[in-house]
Amino acid sequence: MINTPDFERIKAMVLDCSSKIRVRKYGCSVVTLSPVEVTNRCASNCDFCGWRADNTQMGRVTIDEELVDIQTQYLLEKGVQDIELVGGDDIRFVRVLPALLRRLRSRLPTGVSHLLFSTMALTELQYQTLAACGADGVIMWQETYDESVYNHHISRGPKACGIDEEFRIVKNGNGFLFRLQSQDRAAQAGLALSVGSMLGLNKDVAFDVLATIHHARYLCTTYAPVRPLIIGMPTWNEITTPETDKRPEQILDIEKCFSFFASLYLLALSDLNIWVFPTCRVSMTAHIEAVRVAGAYTSTEVKTGPGGYLVDALRNADSRVRQTITEKLHGKFGEESISANALLKRLDEIEQFKHYHYPHETFARALAVAGIKIANRDGAGTLSAV
Repeated sequence: MINTPDFERIKAMVLDCSSKIRVRKYGCSVVTLSPVEVTNRCASNCDFCGWRADNTQMGRVTIDEELVDIQTQYLLEKGVQDIELVGGDDIRFVRVLPALLRRLRSRLPTGVSHLLFSTMALTELQYQTLAACGADGVIMWQETYDESVYNHHISRGPKACGIDEEFRIVKNGNGFLFRLQSQDRAAQAGLALSVGSMLGLNKDVAFDVLATIHHARYLCTTYAPVRPLIIGMPTWNEITTPETDKRPEQILDIEKCFSFFASLYLLALSDLNIWVFPTCRVSMTAHIEAVRVAGAYTSTEVKTGPGGYLVDALRNADSRVRQTITEKLHGKFGEESISANALLKRLDEIEQFKHYHYPHETFARALAVAGIKIANRDGAGTLSAV
């Protein structure tokens, strides 16, 4: 259908129908999330990712609790509602995550902001620990629901084999199945859920879209989540080390199709408690169109590398605080002195992938022009069936 002469006419009809349902279901509001990347160290090899273990050209950085806290407060003060703590498939990150969650939980507005995390797939007991430490939900994309495609692109590490209760990689484990069933384990632990497949990674795009819909429906009907189940729309983008870019050939014009897929997700799942989640991996034009016709959840200001917001977050900080933090960052890069612009460039170079970046307020204005207002979760419109 996508490559037929009738696609634009069909797309217009789908978007029109979806936008009407979106207004009836959510009104004109959207809830926002920004990721705070804690580390870009990773033990898995996913050939579409800049952080993969064998990418020796990627600079590796892990930031401490103080630097995570500074960036979180910066985003909350700007008006971002939810925070997602992110690390590569790094066992050290998962081990320190409980303490980090407890620290941030004490700083977030109660009942207003949600605290989510994105890690490798975990066991039910590990999810229970994170929930007890203050996590509200988990962000987890399956990448693809075709096991052969998954295994072709993901060759080693926790993502390829799964882990045990001691965070050890399971020898000859089935990472595809361990990840697929992770949502069930997270649900049993009381966490909010998310599903998503990487659009275009599998040449059979229709299969992955339909499988995502089926997975979402299964989770909603099985666990009846109180909090909306997130339908993610990840795409693979160019990585920040082009010489080691192993991404497969892109077969999909994602800019043309992004809002179409968002609409399909909403139309197929409009009777359930779900939020479609367009992100900044596409242009602002494509992103906002997807929010307008289907999205109830979205990212605004986004950096996809550890420390990415620090340069902006420290601009208005006390000079002594700024100097202390800057010296700490110098040490991470092995330099005694570095300008703010050079530091920002270094931080951008260790991002997971290239993407579009706008300040939160710029994105908020663009959403307002499209008739969408940023709201908190209590003001995000009805979640009932339509």
